Amino acid sequence: MPISGRILRIEKLSSFDGDGLRTVVFLKGCPLACQWCSTPESQRSGTDFGVDRSKCTGCFTCVETCPETALAWDMKAEQFIIDRSLCTDCRTCAAACPQKARQAWGYTADTNEIFREVEKDSLFYFHSGGGVTLSGGEPLLQHRFCAELLEKCLTHGINTAVETCGHVPWENMAAVLPFIDTLFFDVKHLDTTIHRQFTSVGNEHILDNLARVDGAGHALSLVVRMPVVPGCNDTEDNIRALGTLCKTLENLHEIQLLPYHRLGIETYRRLNVSYALEHTQAPEETFMAHCRTILEQMGLQAKVGG
Repeated sequence: MPISGRILRIEKLSSFDGDGLRTVVFLKGCPLACQWCSTPESQRSGTDFGVDRSKCTGCFTCVETCPETALAWDMKAEQFIIDRSLCTDCRTCAAACPQKARQAWGYTADTNEIFREVEKDSLFYFHSGGGVTLSGGEPLLQHRFCAELLEKCLTHGINTAVETCGHVPWENMAAVLPFIDTLFFDVKHLDTTIHRQFTSVGNEHILDNLARVDGAGHALSLVVRMPVVPGCNDTEDNIRALGTLCKTLENLHEIQLLPYHRLGIETYRRLNVSYALEHTQAPEETFMAHCRTILEQMGLQAKVGG
């Protein structure tokens, strides 16, 4: 039987997250809680529900149709609340909404189902040098699902890439390395105390996994990524510390500096979740170019963007 996984969504013909045109499979669940996370709906492995307030008319059809009475309206907070101990993920509330204002993020699918979607775009992969990328959330929390799906892709000549935050058991990482062409490995901050402040976990295990990947002897392209977030990790000292770390890696392909963006703010609103960086703006292009120059002057290959 094929292995099932928890999926957030599938994006077709992406020009990011690897070479060429790619199908990106976003998986649910993440061990980090980064303050700048642009996909808060990916953090839990279970289904997340949200409301588009611009469409909601307050008819409460969603509340009235919930068969488990798991959904209610909080008059004081003026928001919908879910008793997750009662919710069975039947999605009746979302299906019943006459304005399509209620959203559900997350579903279960097996590797055969996802591979059929991936394979539909194989012609685009071969003409553009693209393939499939597993992202999240943190895909390697579901390492058995990932390994089986990636092996199917490689067997059919489809290029594979995985994006990871690195904070997973080494056994999870090791299980998928044989099936990866490109591994995008995130490093958020080189100071573990600051790393914990902004992501909820320290960086020791992450950096240990990075070193083990580098020494594992697999013929993959290793790309270290850092999201550059103003006020969080955008100091020159941190950029230089990233460079110092990367100079120890024997199999590094390149460093990618990813400018912070605000594209996930609306999703926080729909989830009724506060966004810690509400007033943080994207870094200027000149600053990102300066960060790249710092790394290049250290003898490293770096670029801005993914």
